[in-house]
Amino acid sequence: MKFTYETACECGGKIVFSATGEEKFGLGECLSCKKTTYLIDPLSVSVTAERLLYRSKAELENGDYSLSIVIATIAVESYLTRLFLKLKGMENYATTFELPNESLEAQWEKEYPRSGGFLKPSDFVAKQFTGLTFDQFVMSNNIVTAHAFLGLPNPNKILPSRYFQNELFNRRNRIAHWGYVNSTRQEAEHSHQIAVAIITILREMDRLKYSVS
Repeated sequence: MKFTYETACECGGKIVFSATGEEKFGLGECLSCKKTTYLIDPLSVSVTAERLLYRSKAELENGDYSLSIVIATIAVESYLTRLFLKLKGMENYATTFELPNESLEAQWEKEYPRSGGFLKPSDFVAKQFTGLTFDQFVMSNNIVTAHAFLGLPNPNKILPSRYFQNELFNRRNRIAHWGYVNSTRQEAEHSHQIAVAIITILREMDRLKYSVS
């Protein structure tokens, strides 16, 4: 999959970067002044998930709303899985002082729930990291996680995990399984906002797990 990222140039133009898969971003060039520069991926549990958020946003801006929703959901699924594998890897390293290989990660993946949409995997990962369910963690007094969820429109006061299931994963399922391809810009914007919120919450789980007190 090709990923593109745009940033502002000092001249007021746009610098465009592109990369395929997990390759490093190539040299970016300003479309106006032709200045070139480099882009470094953010430190993240899943660089792929971060790039998928970029791609979801790009498809949203390009008007491909259904594809934007699907990619936003994949970004969340990717981040959840990699967060679990990071935990297993840290536990393994603490006893063996060796980094996991692909074979070992494949074994760990068997522990990860492959059904339940967002509900089961999110609770599974949250309990592994915090000892709390996903909803308990979000609704605690943590400023970052509470703000990420409370900033979303939720007039019926649905709990976070059910809200994310209904408003993002079910929306993706309608596209992928039912062939609904008439998504609106509003739906795509909302889905992208939700994906960013979920990954913000998962980043906070990771930070709190490994922060030095």
